[in-house]
Amino acid sequence: MCGCHCDEYLMSINVGDRRLREKGQLLLVGSCMNSRFPDIVKEYREKDGGQAVLHVCLEEMHVNHAGFKIGSIIRYSDMNKVTVLTVDGSPHCVQLHFVVEDLKTHFTPDIETAHFVVEKGKVHQVSPKAVKRARHLSKLESMLK
Repeated sequence: MCGCHCDEYLMSINVGDRRLREKGQLLLVGSCMNSRFPDIVKEYREKDGGQAVLHVCLEEMHVNHAGFKIGSIIRYSDMNKVTVLTVDGSPHCVQLHFVVEDLKTHFTPDIETAHFVVEKGKVHQVSPKAVKRARHLSKLESMLK
């Protein structure tokens, strides 16, 4: 378990849970966000009329386990939007952004995605294009030259 005062831990909730289906929108939060930036988590939880909030730490589990569970939740609970909120700079948290865009590309092209990272207490929106680009180091390297 994540040990935080969270809404629900990703791996502990049923993929068709009523709370997920009723919201239709999912906020995936890096587990450490709740202790480091509780006000930001609260703000994003309440956006768009309220979202189902699941916490996940990819230091505790493999990204493939989280990805399969997230994909199942999107399908079984008929999600129309998935938002990811993590700290910036974490090699673990960035994978959460990657997996959501992979799910969109390969399985749920109609789902809306949004990505936010927190750096020094400030929230930054990140485009799906930036998330995709971050996976390709050779492209990033050519942009830096």
